Amino acid sequence: MLSVLIPTYNYVVVTLVKSLHKQLKRQDISFEIICFDNGSKSKTNIENEQINTIDSCLFVSLEKNGGRSKIRNLLAEKTKYNWLLFLDADVLPVSKNFINNYLKFAKINNPSIIYGGLKYDDKKPSDDKLLRWVYGRDREEVSLKTRKLDSTIHFSSANFLIDKGMFQKNKFDESLVEYGHEDTLFAINLKRNNRSIIQIDNPVYHLGLDKTEQFIVKTKDSIKNLLSLQNQKKISFKENKLLKSFEDLKRIRMNHAFSSLFKFFSKRMEQNLHSKKPSVFIYNLYKLGYICTISKK
Repeated sequence: MLSVLIPTYNYVVVTLVKSLHKQLKRQDISFEIICFDNGSKSKTNIENEQINTIDSCLFVSLEKNGGRSKIRNLLAEKTKYNWLLFLDADVLPVSKNFINNYLKFAKINNPSIIYGGLKYDDKKPSDDKLLRWVYGRDREEVSLKTRKLDSTIHFSSANFLIDKGMFQKNKFDESLVEYGHEDTLFAINLKRNNRSIIQIDNPVYHLGLDKTEQFIVKTKDSIKNLLSLQNQKKISFKENKLLKSFEDLKRIRMNHAFSSLFKFFSKRMEQNLHSKKPSVFIYNLYKLGYICTISKK
């Protein structure tokens, strides 16, 4: 009935797999857990090989990194069952009834796609990971009531269940090889195909926090991907908040001025983002300034 799919890259997923396996064994269903490492060739793969000793579980280390979209599609191709539960490697279910919570909704909503949400630990991380934690709690740890207001915006590929037939008709876009916004495009395409995302209260903890410097690099990479998607007409400015803000500045011919201000203040902004009190507001201004700057190239 259920295939649990976990893409990973240089990350030990044994704890996650054991946690899920324990819950799945309590259910009277057929299941499998499949984990693919996306060509990291790291030492973590040695630890992840333990997964192959657990019944109904499989770990495979891929030779090449085909991107975050391709590995999810590849995982889905290898499944035996009609429900696919996608989880990121760096998460852990909040509830001991995590699997059962999804199954209850799957039985009454078929075919469908169901998103459970994200949660962050209340305990502050080390200073060098504060920005990712602050941003996650402010923008990604969203209440069920708020998520229901716009299911497309409030979606992440880190924790969702989908009917296999629906997924086969709405796969991840494999043209996205670089980091960022593959889940944004996935959710938008579902909406365009009149597929609604059901929001439920079944979150996972996001544990793998990037250091601030790495998070900023990933942010820039994701913005480049976003602009590329817009240029390819795969996403319009009406479907993304950052693109909408950027287009608003262009409309009043302020994007070049904003870019100049960004170049002047970027170092000070980065100082805040690396500080003990990083501001989500400044982080969002940083993103807007960056998209204005690279769009001129």
